[in-house]
Amino acid sequence: MDEYIIISGNKERSIANTISQKLDIPIGEMNISYVQGHETSVDIKSYLNYKKVFLIYNIIPPVNEYIMELMFVCDALRKEGAEKIYLITSYMPYTKIKYKTEYKLNFNLFSRLLENINIDKIYTFGLYSPKISFYFKIPLYNIPITNIFSKILNDNFKENKNLIISTIDYEMQEISTEIANKLKTETIFPIKEEINGNINFQIKGNVNNKDILIISDSIYSGKNIINYSKFLTFKGAKDIYAIVTHGIFDKKAISLINNSVIKEIYSISNYYEKTKKIKIISITNIIEEIIKRNIEKKNLKHILK
Repeated sequence: MDEYIIISGNKERSIANTISQKLDIPIGEMNISYVQGHETSVDIKSYLNYKKVFLIYNIIPPVNEYIMELMFVCDALRKEGAEKIYLITSYMPYTKIKYKTEYKLNFNLFSRLLENINIDKIYTFGLYSPKISFYFKIPLYNIPITNIFSKILNDNFKENKNLIISTIDYEMQEISTEIANKLKTETIFPIKEEINGNINFQIKGNVNNKDILIISDSIYSGKNIINYSKFLTFKGAKDIYAIVTHGIFDKKAISLINNSVIKEIYSISNYYEKTKKIKIISITNIIEEIIKRNIEKKNLKHILK
């Protein structure tokens, strides 16, 4: 175990300490501070020569600032002699590739930045489009929604015979269908039409007196998922739930969700005000398993399915 070490950002220190104690892997000391209030300074206080580093670091809003901080952290790790850097991050920005040129350019730049700081592997959670991993030169491993929320799906929804699975994202329809098959229920996907900047919904099928579980990768303003939930209740739906891997990226979304018809949202993150409607699901055990299986050189297939 001497060849491995866990390093984390300031905000991930608690998770890193828990995993370090469970797996008996040393945790490195790193201090991130800001010179003159805005220039990043990274001080590595641990011996890293020829060490394989598990870097637990989440890219959170403001995303661009934390991407820049990640650059400094990885550069400092290499300068201190780290042999390998395995990045474990809950959210990968700029991976919602659309057909517009500017989105592709943003993604290409972001992927080149990660390559230039010599990250060896990346582990992330609930990619909007898992196929995005094929566009990275760095090995990128995605933990899918079905694995992240397996306990929630089994404990809260498996016995609900009145449940329908839905999503407002075309790219999430495949994973929504997979969840529906696991729960032995059906799916309903809306037809969306944008009029004057607002999205109108239509559905084919009956949701009257049904409970709906909406699957999504993230919430920013919450506007679309709230409007879709309102539309479903107008069509007769009973209780509305949501599984949203990454939330909530806008402070205003919290009050909107609190006042919405949505009963509960399950997410692995919420960076602002805590609320009873938003249930935070820990991914510490999954990160622990990623690290453990890397060290034991075991297959990760069962957590990547």
